[in-house]
Amino acid sequence: MLLDTFKVVHWMNARKITSHELAVRLAIGEEEFGQLLAKDEFDVADDFAELLVRQLEIELPQISRGTKKNLVVIRTTAEMRATCRAVRRDGIHFYNYYTMAAPAGKVAPVVLDILCPADRLPALNNGHLEPAITVNLGPGDINGRWGTELTEATWRRMRAGTSAVPWVAGDSYVEPSFCPHTYSLATDVPARIISYTGMSGLQALVGETNSWADHAFEAMVESVSDGSPAAILRSALGRRGHDMTSLARETGIPEERLADVADLTLGEVRTVARVLATDYRVLLPAMREHDKVGKTFCSVESSVASIRPFRSYEVASLAAAAHLPDLTGLYVHVDNGTPKPVLDLCDFAETHYLVLDGEITLWWRQDGGGIGSARLTEDGSAWVSPFVAHGWSGSGSVVKLGSGKHLSYVNYIELSNTFQAQWVLRRGRRDRLGWGYDAQKGAPG
Repeated sequence: MLLDTFKVVHWMNARKITSHELAVRLAIGEEEFGQLLAKDEFDVADDFAELLVRQLEIELPQISRGTKKNLVVIRTTAEMRATCRAVRRDGIHFYNYYTMAAPAGKVAPVVLDILCPADRLPALNNGHLEPAITVNLGPGDINGRWGTELTEATWRRMRAGTSAVPWVAGDSYVEPSFCPHTYSLATDVPARIISYTGMSGLQALVGETNSWADHAFEAMVESVSDGSPAAILRSALGRRGHDMTSLARETGIPEERLADVADLTLGEVRTVARVLATDYRVLLPAMREHDKVGKTFCSVESSVASIRPFRSYEVASLAAAAHLPDLTGLYVHVDNGTPKPVLDLCDFAETHYLVLDGEITLWWRQDGGGIGSARLTEDGSAWVSPFVAHGWSGSGSVVKLGSGKHLSYVNYIELSNTFQAQWVLRRGRRDRLGWGYDAQKGAPG
């Protein structure tokens, strides 16, 4: 069983147990145990690993060693097209699915051939937890459906791009969690889409609640209410032993005004947050811009109007929403003609690319300082790890997609609250320092 030393040391610190004390409990010599902890990872028998997790009161996955992280994953045109699988729905061949590049075990965007004919109302799916961004890649228009009854919000034509700006492929939109959706052709011209179900910020919480008692889950749902600042304030009050009367007394803000925290001035919100020792930003209303079923659209015209120079490229915006800040997308036009490495991109979260046209080269900085490269054509795809410098050369275009899998907006809020954030990050990486107790005494703290 391969174990991660840094994870083991973390839990030793969390449990306030020294290496001396733990070695005694594991029936292993202290020097031998120290030699294990001197490595980044160590391989032990399964029964030793089970004894270790029992002593640390954790589960094995919490200290097991993961696979080495990729910097870049490439899927060529032929490799992506080889992932084709037919999907039947409502008694017909409904889609062909293709999977883009991503590390094993990670979510990747998919490309779909839209096969439901224009004269047929497409059958809905059941939606999914992850918010998604979807782009019509053309060449034809498609119909999108997002509800049982057809309304302005639940039925809409998604248009393909025009020959005037061919690298802006079509309309795009973002959808919220569990929004039913489906597509059909709008004419006899074939069409396809790219769909990316980005990571949901609620995924860990939802997964944890699967094991909660029903009454605990229902109590949580009721406390959350609609996620409004007022609901968050009620939870913060109870957690800190306050009610509206005591909060009004300590803040000097009348109770009747505190009842609707969304109407408070920014200064008043900060005062409330200071008394409750909480982050004032969670007491501010979210910025929302979506239709009645939660979708946010970006038309071809809006994308074209957003065209701007960026580094050595031209880019155009895809659909985006302030209430889904981790879900991002761009059209990127590459036309720099250089045969030399280009490393002018570096993103704070994982990035997915699909080549729309042309023949272009992706360059990236390798571990150790070398430069990697891959030449890709239409339907080639790539995944790039966070903060890996990379870039494109040649002539062509790509769709660029990303979500909050790595450094999310929640992480940024946490970092903004962290005292000496850079030092904390550097101190925490590959940390094998103990609490500093006298190991010979074996004091657990």
